[in-house]
Amino acid sequence: MDGQTGEAYDPLMRAIVLVGGEGTRLRPLTWRTAKALVPVLNRPLLDHLLLNLRDHGITRVTLALTKRNEAIRAAFGDGSRLGLSVDYAYEDTPLGSGGAIASIATGWDETFLVCNGDIITSLDISAMIQAHRAHGAELSISLHRVDDPSPFGVVEIEPGGRILRFVEKPKREEAPSDLINSGTWLFEPSLLAQMDGTTFNRVEDTLFPALCAAGRPVYGFPAPSVMARADWSPSYWADVGNPAALLRVNLDMVTGALPDRLPDPAPVDGVLLGEGVTVAADAAVRGPAVIGAHSRIESGAQVSGSVLWDRVVVGPGARVSGSTLASGVHVGAGAVVEDSVVAHGAQIAPNARVERATIEPAAVTEANAR
Repeated sequence: MDGQTGEAYDPLMRAIVLVGGEGTRLRPLTWRTAKALVPVLNRPLLDHLLLNLRDHGITRVTLALTKRNEAIRAAFGDGSRLGLSVDYAYEDTPLGSGGAIASIATGWDETFLVCNGDIITSLDISAMIQAHRAHGAELSISLHRVDDPSPFGVVEIEPGGRILRFVEKPKREEAPSDLINSGTWLFEPSLLAQMDGTTFNRVEDTLFPALCAAGRPVYGFPAPSVMARADWSPSYWADVGNPAALLRVNLDMVTGALPDRLPDPAPVDGVLLGEGVTVAADAAVRGPAVIGAHSRIESGAQVSGSVLWDRVVVGPGARVSGSTLASGVHVGAGAVVEDSVVAHGAQIAPNARVERATIEPAAVTEANAR
């Protein structure tokens, strides 16, 4: 297979989505909202990943959580809202990616998919499955090219796609390539015999490097030979790990980075307005921008390059740019918020100036903050 496009291969394949992280890098936005539920285009982050699975015929999904989260369960239920069958696995103590996969998939006898839950991607999963079968792979790892691979797992790979070495978070100057593990994996069930579902372990630290070192059939997707083709174009991929990344992916998507994920009605001039949003006649919202449900942009206010969650108020003459404002934030009249993250229910006093600041939930900012 050429590894670029493909039809849905196996509609009965199961998927495990790892959503157990605490979202510490996304704080203060995740103090009151689970990472899986932070909004992207006014719907939960995890929606977009699950919809990509569904679009490739994968409809049986287990959400792996480190503890019971009623907000996540309420949002996804049995999966029928998204056309999926969703169940849940909870851990008494955190087991890491390896422990979670092994404990959930015990007894499975089919190829299965595993995804990190904090990514958004247009990855052609059908083509990845086809390439996995064609190579006779035990494990396939989705790849993405980045400028600085040091925060990720990095591969040394042959042109045909076989991975020779897997190095987790190397120093930048020691990285074997600029191709990283982008968080979607295909496992053959035979690998479960080498995995421990009773203790904390991460496949990125143990299983992946060991399989490559042993010369086992581990393949990257797409292969470098495919990436080198003139007609190949990369999938969109984003690791939504921190507030800056969350803002960036919202602004990417509202301007059409993933056309299939745009809502109906579509954004106009890069501006998406949620249900019940009011914008005063003399206010201005300039794209790219996403405004959540029941927010108000009052007389003379300006919003640009920003994401406002639900029930945000931008008061008369206030200005918000390059920022994320979580649910219930109130920006007072004449205030300025630039390049900042303002968490749930915080209040920015009239005429205050907030620049490159992080404001905690329910905080009251009376004057200037940087």
